[in-house]
Amino acid sequence: MAKKAKKRGARAFPKGRHPSLDARTQIDDLLGDVAKGRQHLIEHLHTLNDQFGALSKDRLAALAQKLGLAQVDVYDTASFYAHFEITDENTNHAPAVRVCQGPACRMAGSAKLLNDLDNAIPAPCQGACETAPSVMIGRSRIAPATAQTLKATSSVPSISAVDTTPVPHITPELERAGLRGMGGAGFPVAQKWKFLADDGRDRVLVVNADEGEPGTFKDRYLFETEPEKVLRGMAITAHALDVRDAFIYLRDEYPHIYDALHEALPKLDIPNCRVHLRRGAGAYVCGEESALLNSLEGKRGQPRDRPPYPAQSGYLGRPTVTHNVETLYWIADIAERGEQAYADEERPRFYSVSGRVKNPGVYRAPASTTVSQLIEMAGGMADGQTFTAFLPGGASGGIFPARFAERAMDFGVFEELGGFVGSGALVVLSDQDDVWDVARDMMDFFAHESCGKCTPCRVGTEKMVGLLQNPHENEDTIRVLSQTMQDASICGLGQAAPNPVLSIFNHFTEEDPS
Repeated sequence: MAKKAKKRGARAFPKGRHPSLDARTQIDDLLGDVAKGRQHLIEHLHTLNDQFGALSKDRLAALAQKLGLAQVDVYDTASFYAHFEITDENTNHAPAVRVCQGPACRMAGSAKLLNDLDNAIPAPCQGACETAPSVMIGRSRIAPATAQTLKATSSVPSISAVDTTPVPHITPELERAGLRGMGGAGFPVAQKWKFLADDGRDRVLVVNADEGEPGTFKDRYLFETEPEKVLRGMAITAHALDVRDAFIYLRDEYPHIYDALHEALPKLDIPNCRVHLRRGAGAYVCGEESALLNSLEGKRGQPRDRPPYPAQSGYLGRPTVTHNVETLYWIADIAERGEQAYADEERPRFYSVSGRVKNPGVYRAPASTTVSQLIEMAGGMADGQTFTAFLPGGASGGIFPARFAERAMDFGVFEELGGFVGSGALVVLSDQDDVWDVARDMMDFFAHESCGKCTPCRVGTEKMVGLLQNPHENEDTIRVLSQTMQDASICGLGQAAPNPVLSIFNHFTEEDPS
């Protein structure tokens, strides 16, 4: 036994790749005395990726050694996210040129840009649908004037002093107002707060600013125009729930907002609550609550099995509540104006409107507002375009013919048709769009963004892509596959992925353009 112990203790290096001296020196110089623990891993990966343009295997091994983590855990996380490229050599790389292939950008000609720009790669919706087509080089959003001429367009929002004064008795007021979450599911806010475990453990608030639903850009708009109100809502929630840590999980495509928050948050004074800023890394599935929590913990962004639910065991096992950016805005608004003002305005919300309209953008309107009214707010149809169809809730909300345009963009309305409004992302189609082409694009998106954890979603989305080459011939198979995905997928991605396809089968007739 003594000899065996001596032999084991004499190992000069740990198992796995041995990082070079150059890599260890680079990591030490770049990171210095950093916070250890896997929950900080993704931020460190971002730092390396920003510096070198990619993540070499040698530097990943050096990072694992510095953080005291297993190399397999570091590689496992780094290889999951689309914005991290892993390379064999320690060379520096030019930032990736990512051309958005979201629905609005495809309508605006992004496919041509993909061919015209050097070293361009396709990317999911970048949350800039009102200025389509969107292109990003590294962390900079650019406007492609031509294939050769590019200019920066993003500006850093100004964040002034934020009021963090507690608001007493806010929970009953939110309950009477009927405020629902604006991230997609529409769950009542006050009821969500009541589920939070109250057993003496430190609580956590997570701000989901990772809006990745194609066609959605309202959260970006709120951070750009009224960031103080969003942060005020965060502070009110932290006070009301006695939260000890609040995390803002911001999508990586919003670097100008990250810069503004990075400067403003250290000045934000919420008693007994630490505020942390974290970046996503290009994973649509992290919009799902438990996948987001895994990402915050430095893991692959895959949904968790339930129970336990995040309200009982969330971030690092602590009771956790997650809210969307817009939800926090309305919490602050109700605290400021009162529940009656919110009711008098007929439960307003912010809608992202894009596609074939004259003035795409974000519009504040009552929940009773119809699709046709939102199109009117956006200036009507663009010149030369005839309204034929729409997506009420981004990629996963379904595709519907224009005859349903008098329905309200409210929770519960499109559910009876097999769709939903979700985050309020209205994408308008015209006679120049083929709904089956849109459905194929959406299914390509879901297949690319599936986290791979569960078979119904991982295999189902890829199988559906093939079946959609001849949708009418394969309708029976598509319907069986769709039912399996809806019944057995672990999270909303796989459950909602068939919606665009099924809604076309169910609601488009020979008279409707298809």
